[in-house]
Amino acid sequence: MTKTNYSDKDCRETAERLLSAASRASKECCLHLFDKTLLDFSIPEQWMDFQFVVGENHLNVIGTVHGGVMAGIADECMGFGAASLLGLEDEVITTSDMQFNCMKAIYLGDVLRVHIILRHAGKRSLITTAEIYRGEDLVFMATENLFRLPKGKVTPDSAIYSI
Repeated sequence: MTKTNYSDKDCRETAERLLSAASRASKECCLHLFDKTLLDFSIPEQWMDFQFVVGENHLNVIGTVHGGVMAGIADECMGFGAASLLGLEDEVITTSDMQFNCMKAIYLGDVLRVHIILRHAGKRSLITTAEIYRGEDLVFMATENLFRLPKGKVTPDSAIYSI
């Protein structure tokens, strides 16, 4: 169920709670890959921006960011953004499928802005897009379909339950 009378404060609190839970879960699993910061959002326009700084653990053998890492960053931001913008209370979301394009090489230390847009919010599915920028340059883009599930359908040991 989506919250009614959902405010900017509610959205920011939901996003921060999701980011914090993901950070805790990744540290517990020794992954700590995708530290993101919420920059800005608009509930009426259904978009959210995150910032991400490329670290050494994101690089492939040739010294650029691995495309799978970028897909992971986009996936997390699209999921967090959709859940935060909708204020989902009794539901969780999970990725159904994702398509992505790497446009330019990304390097150690690059500061990236991840701009996600919730394109469609149906009863059972969501569609989101992500555009990732280095400065003004578009370096990566993705589209994702997500399923909406009741929380009871997720296993108890899932990280989502720590939220």
